Amino acid sequence: MSKEELKIEHSVFYEFYKNAGFKVYTSQSGEWCEIQHGMLMSIPYHRLISPSAGELDQLLKISGAWGVRFPIEMSNYGFLSKLEVCDHFGYDQNFLQHKFRNRVAKGEQNCEIKTVSIQELKNEGYSLNLRTLERQKRNDPKANEEYWHKICDGLAKTSGINIFGAYFQGRLAAYVVVLETPSMAEMIIQNSDTELLSYCPNNLLTYYVTWYYLTKRSNPIPVCYGLGSLEETPGLDRYKKGMGYVMQPIKQRLHFRKEIRLFLRPWLLFLGNLINKHVVKGKSYTLDKCCAMLKRYLEQQ
Repeated sequence: MSKEELKIEHSVFYEFYKNAGFKVYTSQSGEWCEIQHGMLMSIPYHRLISPSAGELDQLLKISGAWGVRFPIEMSNYGFLSKLEVCDHFGYDQNFLQHKFRNRVAKGEQNCEIKTVSIQELKNEGYSLNLRTLERQKRNDPKANEEYWHKICDGLAKTSGINIFGAYFQGRLAAYVVVLETPSMAEMIIQNSDTELLSYCPNNLLTYYVTWYYLTKRSNPIPVCYGLGSLEETPGLDRYKKGMGYVMQPIKQRLHFRKEIRLFLRPWLLFLGNLINKHVVKGKSYTLDKCCAMLKRYLEQQ
Protein backbone atom coordinates (compact mmCIF):
# COMPACT_ATOMS: atom_id res chain seq x y z
CA MET A 1 0.00 0.00 0.00
CA SER A 2 1.34 3.43 -0.94
CA LYS A 3 1.98 6.13 1.69
CA GLU A 4 -0.92 8.13 0.28
CA GLU A 5 -3.30 5.15 0.54
CA LEU A 6 -2.08 4.45 4.06
CA LYS A 7 -2.74 8.07 4.99
CA ILE A 8 -6.29 7.84 3.59
CA GLU A 9 -6.89 4.52 5.34
CA HIS A 10 -5.96 6.06 8.66
CA SER A 11 -7.73 9.35 8.08
CA VAL A 12 -11.23 7.91 7.61
CA PHE A 13 -11.25 6.39 11.10
CA TYR A 14 -9.16 9.15 12.64
CA GLU A 15 -11.32 11.94 11.21
CA PHE A 16 -14.59 10.22 12.12
CA TYR A 17 -13.67 9.79 15.76
CA LYS A 18 -12.14 13.25 15.92
CA ASN A 19 -15.30 14.76 14.38
CA ALA A 20 -17.41 12.82 16.89
CA GLY A 21 -15.51 14.40 19.77
CA PHE A 22 -13.31 11.48 20.80
CA LYS A 23 -9.65 11.93 21.75
CA VAL A 24 -7.37 10.70 18.94
CA TYR A 25 -3.60 10.25 18.86
CA THR A 26 -0.83 9.32 16.45
CA SER A 27 2.22 7.17 17.16
CA GLN A 28 4.92 5.63 14.99
CA SER A 29 2.79 2.53 14.29
CA GLY A 30 -0.50 4.25 13.51
CA GLU A 31 -3.56 6.02 14.87
CA TRP A 32 -5.38 5.55 18.18
CA CYS A 33 -8.74 6.53 19.65
CA GLU A 34 -9.94 6.72 23.25
CA ILE A 35 -13.27 4.97 22.65
CA GLN A 36 -13.59 3.97 26.32
CA HIS A 37 -12.41 6.32 29.06
CA GLY A 38 -8.72 5.73 29.75
CA MET A 39 -8.38 2.98 27.13
CA LEU A 40 -6.92 3.51 23.65
CA MET A 41 -7.77 1.34 20.65
CA SER A 42 -5.77 1.25 17.43
CA ILE A 43 -7.62 2.35 14.29
CA PRO A 44 -8.57 1.11 11.76
CA TYR A 45 -9.50 -2.03 13.66
CA HIS A 46 -8.53 -4.42 10.86
CA ARG A 47 -4.93 -3.23 10.51
CA LEU A 48 -2.44 -5.45 12.34
CA ILE A 49 0.40 -3.50 13.96
CA SER A 50 3.43 -4.30 16.11
CA PRO A 51 4.44 -1.31 18.24
CA SER A 52 7.35 -1.57 20.66
CA ALA A 53 6.88 -1.37 24.43
CA GLY A 54 8.69 1.98 24.37
CA GLU A 55 6.27 3.38 21.80
CA LEU A 56 3.29 2.19 23.85
CA ASP A 57 4.65 3.65 27.09
CA GLN A 58 5.25 6.98 25.36
CA LEU A 59 1.70 6.91 23.94
CA LEU A 60 0.28 6.27 27.40
CA LYS A 61 2.34 9.13 28.81
CA ILE A 62 1.20 11.61 26.15
CA SER A 63 -2.47 10.60 26.25
CA GLY A 64 -2.82 10.06 29.99
CA ALA A 65 -4.58 6.76 29.25
CA TRP A 66 -4.03 3.70 31.43
CA GLY A 67 -3.99 1.08 28.68
CA VAL A 68 -4.02 0.26 24.96
CA ARG A 69 -5.51 -2.54 22.86
CA PHE A 70 -4.53 -3.49 19.31
CA PRO A 71 -4.54 -6.43 16.85
CA ILE A 72 -1.26 -8.18 16.05
CA GLU A 73 0.07 -11.15 14.06
CA MET A 74 -0.33 -14.67 15.51
CA SER A 75 3.42 -15.04 16.05
CA ASN A 76 3.46 -12.17 18.56
CA TYR A 77 2.60 -11.87 22.24
CA GLY A 78 -1.11 -11.46 22.99
CA PHE A 79 -4.39 -13.31 23.47
CA LEU A 80 -6.00 -15.43 20.76
CA SER A 81 -8.59 -13.57 18.71
CA LYS A 82 -9.95 -13.24 15.19
CA LEU A 83 -10.59 -10.82 12.36
CA GLU A 84 -13.97 -11.35 10.69
CA VAL A 85 -13.39 -10.84 6.97
CA CYS A 86 -15.03 -11.70 3.66
CA ASP A 87 -12.74 -11.42 0.62
CA HIS A 88 -14.65 -13.62 -1.87
CA PHE A 89 -14.49 -11.36 -4.93
CA GLY A 90 -17.56 -12.07 -7.03
CA TYR A 91 -19.49 -12.75 -3.80
CA ASP A 92 -23.08 -13.91 -4.30
CA GLN A 93 -25.61 -16.15 -2.55
CA ASN A 94 -23.61 -19.27 -3.41
CA PHE A 95 -21.18 -18.23 -0.65
CA LEU A 96 -23.94 -18.44 1.98
CA GLN A 97 -24.87 -21.48 4.03
CA HIS A 98 -28.23 -22.98 2.98
CA LYS A 99 -30.44 -21.58 5.75
CA PHE A 100 -28.86 -18.16 5.38
CA ARG A 101 -29.64 -18.15 1.65
CA ASN A 102 -33.26 -18.80 2.60
CA ARG A 103 -33.22 -15.92 5.06
CA VAL A 104 -31.74 -13.54 2.49
CA ALA A 105 -34.42 -14.62 0.02
CA LYS A 106 -37.09 -13.90 2.64
CA GLY A 107 -35.49 -10.53 3.31
CA GLU A 108 -35.60 -9.70 -0.40
CA GLN A 109 -39.34 -10.48 -0.46
CA ASN A 110 -40.09 -8.19 2.47
CA CYS A 111 -37.51 -5.42 2.58
CA GLU A 112 -35.66 -2.97 0.38
CA ILE A 113 -32.18 -1.50 0.82
CA LYS A 114 -31.73 2.27 0.81
CA THR A 115 -29.28 4.84 2.07
CA VAL A 116 -30.06 6.10 5.58
CA SER A 117 -29.88 9.84 6.24
CA ILE A 118 -28.10 11.22 9.29
CA GLN A 119 -31.40 12.53 10.68
CA GLU A 120 -33.00 9.10 10.31
CA LEU A 121 -29.98 7.56 12.01
CA LYS A 122 -30.28 10.00 14.92
CA ASN A 123 -33.95 9.22 15.46
CA GLU A 124 -35.01 5.83 14.07
CA GLY A 125 -31.47 4.47 14.41
CA TYR A 126 -31.41 5.36 18.09
CA SER A 127 -34.66 3.45 18.65
CA LEU A 128 -33.09 0.41 16.96
CA ASN A 129 -30.07 0.73 19.26
CA LEU A 130 -32.32 0.49 22.31
CA ARG A 131 -34.26 -2.48 20.96
CA THR A 132 -31.11 -4.36 19.98
CA LEU A 133 -29.42 -3.80 23.34
CA GLU A 134 -32.55 -4.83 25.20
CA ARG A 135 -32.87 -7.98 23.06
CA GLN A 136 -29.23 -8.92 23.57
CA LYS A 137 -29.24 -7.89 27.25
CA ARG A 138 -26.15 -5.73 26.68
CA ASN A 139 -24.95 -2.47 28.17
CA ASP A 140 -23.59 -0.03 25.61
CA PRO A 141 -22.98 3.75 25.39
CA LYS A 142 -25.08 3.87 22.19
CA ALA A 143 -28.12 3.66 24.48
CA ASN A 144 -27.24 7.18 25.63
CA GLU A 145 -28.94 9.67 23.31
CA GLU A 146 -26.30 12.40 23.72
CA TYR A 147 -23.51 9.91 22.96
CA TRP A 148 -25.42 8.65 19.92
CA HIS A 149 -25.88 12.17 18.56
CA LYS A 150 -22.10 12.68 18.85
CA ILE A 151 -21.59 9.56 16.71
CA CYS A 152 -24.11 10.74 14.12
CA ASP A 153 -22.62 14.26 13.96
CA GLY A 154 -19.17 12.71 13.47
CA LEU A 155 -20.48 10.59 10.58
CA ALA A 156 -22.07 13.64 8.95
CA LYS A 157 -18.75 15.52 8.92
CA THR A 158 -16.58 12.67 7.58
CA SER A 159 -15.89 11.50 4.02
CA GLY A 160 -15.67 7.78 3.31
CA ILE A 161 -18.84 6.87 5.22
CA ASN A 162 -21.78 4.81 3.97
CA ILE A 163 -24.96 4.12 5.94
CA PHE A 164 -27.22 1.41 4.54
CA GLY A 165 -30.68 0.49 5.78
CA ALA A 166 -33.17 -2.34 5.26
CA TYR A 167 -36.73 -0.96 5.18
CA PHE A 168 -39.93 -2.89 5.77
CA GLN A 169 -42.96 -1.06 4.34
CA GLY A 170 -41.06 2.22 4.60
CA ARG A 171 -40.00 1.61 8.19
CA LEU A 172 -36.31 1.28 9.10
CA ALA A 173 -35.85 -2.34 10.20
CA ALA A 174 -32.04 -2.49 10.35
CA TYR A 175 -29.08 -0.25 9.60
CA VAL A 176 -25.32 -0.62 9.24
CA VAL A 177 -22.58 2.03 9.30
CA VAL A 178 -19.60 1.36 7.02
CA LEU A 179 -16.23 3.13 7.05
CA GLU A 180 -14.39 2.79 3.74
CA THR A 181 -10.62 2.65 3.29
CA PRO A 182 -8.63 1.96 0.09
CA SER A 183 -7.93 -1.62 1.22
CA MET A 184 -11.08 -2.61 3.11
CA ALA A 185 -14.62 -1.60 4.05
CA GLU A 186 -15.45 -2.08 7.71
CA MET A 187 -18.92 -2.43 9.23
CA ILE A 188 -18.61 -0.72 12.61
CA ILE A 189 -22.23 -0.46 13.87
CA GLN A 190 -25.27 -2.59 13.03
CA ASN A 191 -28.60 -2.67 14.89
CA SER A 192 -32.15 -3.75 14.13
CA ASP A 193 -35.80 -3.64 15.19
CA THR A 194 -36.75 -6.66 17.30
CA GLU A 195 -40.37 -6.54 16.08
CA LEU A 196 -39.28 -6.90 12.44
CA LEU A 197 -36.63 -9.63 12.79
CA SER A 198 -38.97 -12.26 11.31
CA TYR A 199 -38.70 -10.41 7.97
CA CYS A 200 -34.91 -11.03 7.95
CA PRO A 201 -33.71 -7.42 7.48
CA ASN A 202 -30.29 -8.16 9.03
CA ASN A 203 -29.59 -11.03 6.64
CA LEU A 204 -30.55 -8.97 3.62
CA LEU A 205 -28.54 -5.98 4.83
CA THR A 206 -25.40 -8.00 5.57
CA TYR A 207 -25.67 -9.73 2.22
CA TYR A 208 -26.23 -6.52 0.28
CA VAL A 209 -23.33 -4.62 1.88
CA THR A 210 -20.95 -7.55 1.36
CA TRP A 211 -22.10 -8.02 -2.25
CA TYR A 212 -21.84 -4.29 -2.91
CA TYR A 213 -18.18 -4.02 -1.88
CA LEU A 214 -17.00 -7.36 -3.29
CA THR A 215 -18.99 -7.54 -6.52
CA LYS A 216 -20.92 -4.42 -7.52
CA ARG A 217 -18.16 -1.81 -7.16
CA SER A 218 -15.79 -1.20 -10.07
CA ASN A 219 -12.89 -1.52 -7.61
CA PRO A 220 -13.95 -4.31 -5.20
CA ILE A 221 -12.43 -4.44 -1.72
CA PRO A 222 -12.75 -6.97 1.13
CA VAL A 223 -15.21 -6.37 3.93
CA CYS A 224 -14.38 -6.57 7.64
CA TYR A 225 -17.26 -7.42 9.97
CA GLY A 226 -15.25 -6.59 13.03
CA LEU A 227 -12.35 -7.40 15.28
CA GLY A 228 -12.93 -10.21 17.76
CA SER A 229 -14.73 -9.05 20.89
CA LEU A 230 -13.28 -9.27 24.37
CA GLU A 231 -16.31 -11.42 25.24
CA GLU A 232 -17.28 -14.74 23.66
CA THR A 233 -19.86 -14.29 20.86
CA PRO A 234 -20.75 -17.79 19.56
CA GLY A 235 -24.16 -16.83 18.16
CA LEU A 236 -22.78 -13.83 16.29
CA ASP A 237 -19.87 -15.91 14.96
CA ARG A 238 -22.31 -18.51 13.56
CA TYR A 239 -24.25 -15.74 11.85
CA LYS A 240 -21.17 -14.25 10.22
CA LYS A 241 -19.86 -17.64 9.07
CA GLY A 242 -23.29 -18.43 7.63
CA MET A 243 -23.10 -15.20 5.64
CA GLY A 244 -19.75 -16.23 4.09
CA TYR A 245 -17.30 -14.57 6.49
CA VAL A 246 -14.08 -16.23 7.64
CA MET A 247 -12.78 -15.94 11.19
CA GLN A 248 -9.11 -15.21 10.45
CA PRO A 249 -6.97 -16.18 13.48
CA ILE A 250 -4.93 -13.31 14.91
CA LYS A 251 -3.94 -12.11 18.35
CA GLN A 252 -4.78 -8.94 20.21
CA ARG A 253 -2.54 -7.36 22.82
CA LEU A 254 -3.39 -5.40 25.93
CA HIS A 255 -0.67 -3.18 27.38
CA PHE A 256 -1.06 -1.15 30.58
CA ARG A 257 0.91 1.34 32.59
CA LYS A 258 3.53 -0.27 34.82
CA GLU A 259 1.86 0.91 38.03
CA ILE A 260 -1.44 -0.67 36.90
CA ARG A 261 0.12 -3.97 35.81
CA LEU A 262 1.12 -4.66 39.42
CA PHE A 263 -2.56 -5.10 40.35
CA LEU A 264 -3.70 -7.13 37.33
CA ARG A 265 -3.93 -10.51 39.01
CA PRO A 266 -6.51 -13.36 39.08
CA TRP A 267 -7.81 -12.24 42.49
CA LEU A 268 -8.86 -8.89 40.97
CA LEU A 269 -10.82 -10.66 38.22
CA PHE A 270 -12.54 -12.83 40.85
CA LEU A 271 -13.49 -9.73 42.85
CA GLY A 272 -14.73 -7.88 39.75
CA ASN A 273 -16.90 -10.79 38.63
CA LEU A 274 -18.31 -11.11 42.17
CA ILE A 275 -19.30 -7.42 42.27
CA ASN A 276 -20.68 -7.58 38.74
CA LYS A 277 -22.86 -10.58 39.50
CA HIS A 278 -24.13 -9.83 43.00
CA VAL A 279 -23.89 -6.05 43.46
CA VAL A 280 -24.50 -4.28 40.13
CA LYS A 281 -26.09 -7.42 38.60
CA GLY A 282 -24.48 -6.98 35.19
CA LYS A 283 -25.84 -3.46 34.66
CA SER A 284 -22.48 -1.68 34.47
CA TYR A 285 -21.01 -1.37 30.96
CA THR A 286 -17.68 -0.25 32.42
CA LEU A 287 -17.42 -3.16 34.83
CA ASP A 288 -18.47 -5.64 32.12
CA LYS A 289 -15.67 -4.39 29.88
CA CYS A 290 -13.08 -4.23 32.66
CA CYS A 291 -13.74 -7.83 33.70
CA ALA A 292 -13.59 -9.04 30.08
CA MET A 293 -10.41 -7.05 29.51
CA LEU A 294 -8.69 -8.40 32.61
CA LYS A 295 -9.65 -11.96 31.65
CA ARG A 296 -8.04 -11.50 28.22
CA TYR A 297 -5.01 -9.79 29.71
CA LEU A 298 -4.39 -12.79 31.94
CA GLU A 299 -4.69 -15.09 28.89
CA GLN A 300 -1.90 -13.36 26.96
CA GLN A 301 0.93 -15.61 25.82
